[in-house]
Amino acid sequence: MKAVHEAINLREGNLIAVYLCEKGVPAEVRGGAHHSVRGELYNIRGLLPEVWVLDDADAPRAKAFVQDYLELLRKAPEGEPWTCPACGEVLEPQFQSCWKCQGERQA
Repeated sequence: MKAVHEAINLREGNLIAVYLCEKGVPAEVRGGAHHSVRGELYNIRGLLPEVWVLDDADAPRAKAFVQDYLELLRKAPEGEPWTCPACGEVLEPQFQSCWKCQGERQA
């Protein structure tokens, strides 16, 4: 196992781990149980959640996927929620595919 990203909070860590799994890279979140005290103890490993890949060989690919994910967030379109054409799920504008059925957003 190898750490590929230190998340700012558990939510980000879990979202990235799920994103990696969707890309075919098994991952999990470790640590972060005490992330709320990081202001006092900012330099101790394990305070912030970390995303780990299960296979060390996946680390380079996972790091690239993490960068892609973070870039997508920076470029997230503002606007109205959209409805998945495949299942009818209503999704926030920053998502390009449906979490429920993996249907793609239409242009």
